[in-house]
Amino acid sequence: MTSYLGHEKAEQIFRQSLARDMLHHAWILAGDRGLGKAGFAQQAAHFLLNSRNRPARFSGTQDDEAGHLLAAGSHPDFRLLRRGPKGDKEEKKARDNGLDSLDEHDLARNIKVDQIRALQPLFQNQASISEYRVVIIDAADDLERAGANAILKNLEEPPKNTIFFLISHMPDRLLPTIRSRCQMLRFEPLNDHDMRAILKNASPKLSEADLDALVLAGEGSPGRALQYVEVGLAELEGLAREIIKTGDRDNQLKSELSRKLSLKAATPRYRAFLERAPSLIAEQIKYGATGQSLQAIEKWREASDLASAAVPKALDNQAVIFRLGSLMGDLAPSPRQK
Repeated sequence: MTSYLGHEKAEQIFRQSLARDMLHHAWILAGDRGLGKAGFAQQAAHFLLNSRNRPARFSGTQDDEAGHLLAAGSHPDFRLLRRGPKGDKEEKKARDNGLDSLDEHDLARNIKVDQIRALQPLFQNQASISEYRVVIIDAADDLERAGANAILKNLEEPPKNTIFFLISHMPDRLLPTIRSRCQMLRFEPLNDHDMRAILKNASPKLSEADLDALVLAGEGSPGRALQYVEVGLAELEGLAREIIKTGDRDNQLKSELSRKLSLKAATPRYRAFLERAPSLIAEQIKYGATGQSLQAIEKWREASDLASAAVPKALDNQAVIFRLGSLMGDLAPSPRQK
């Protein structure tokens, strides 16, 4: 990959700012989850920190000193702040296997103020081996209030040659004082061509049918689509679309879908499908695939409410999936409409 696929405009804005000696000290990378904001920040960090042999463009190949240090988590001029382990047990697991080994429920709710305070020694001296120092906060939405106020002080009086990347899925919820001191760089959903390229690169063994299903399911978000790859959502997407197409009047497809997602081992797939099902119904409304839009909106609303309540209320998996299948089946055209 010679540049950051799908976000060439954002890369161009950033590189031109650097070339014109107008590089802002703080950037908010804003957009929905899974669009590649964190990956962009990592490549921008490598681009800045590789001052001895800076490439012409962002690069996915980081076979150089800066890249090796970043990969090892030991670059002296770089810091990545994320939510840490929530307890001693999770902290030991992170020490043994790395922070990425932790599941969502193993992480603390927020990025703590102590993590921000731990950055201060980085700012007290000049950069060690690079022209710049780089701090990525992933995500700034996770900063606890005291942490947000602490980082604000650094943004108000930025340390020399230090660049901050604040990743945000909900930038409107950040402190106005933080937003006012940052340059906003917005990330949009990727087109189908870029989505297919990213998915093929990440999972070369995917069939064309699975690629098609995942491009649709990802809705322009590579991160979401790759999450669906991990849980095998393409097969479930196929069943769901067949239910929408045919109505599944004999309930065979709904029963098969329910069976596949009712076992305890299928929990990740179940949760992924809960997230996807309302979007499938919304897609039918958006593209006018159903002639009864008001009824379809009601189906979407019920599906959304059911999907959001299923896990917190510990509803029966099989019953939830069967009902979601029924709501999708109600969208099928009647014999007279076909």
